[in-house]
Amino acid sequence: MDYARRAPRAKELSDHGSIVLGWLTKLAVVITFVGLALFDTIAIGAARLGGTDDANNAASAASQSYWSTHNVNSAYQAALESLPSGSETIPAKTFLIHSDGSVSLVLDRTVNTLVARHISFLKQYTRVVEHGEAPPPTL
Repeated sequence: MDYARRAPRAKELSDHGSIVLGWLTKLAVVITFVGLALFDTIAIGAARLGGTDDANNAASAASQSYWSTHNVNSAYQAALESLPSGSETIPAKTFLIHSDGSVSLVLDRTVNTLVARHISFLKQYTRVVEHGEAPPPTL
């Protein structure tokens, strides 16, 4: 009789264990998706914030180079060399040196994300375009 009473309790305990395991699995999946979305959002936000600084620094480097060499190609190379990562480019057609020696350019950056770059409607957010300007250097 004692054995008969214990058998249902063991079955009940195993049912509760599978309920908890199922709940924990769902929680782990939700936390994973939220974590991936948060990582991509932070990566895109940081790229947008840093892109403006990088564009202005590249324009400043180009302005300094043009002031010392008066060579447009050297100024363009100086702007490219000042970029901190290989995922950034300055299209040549957007690089302008004005008559007063000031420089304006457009920085094009591709953001390295985990998920957004693989989803077609989110892919547009992985490309950051920032404008940079620098006045002519002062003596």
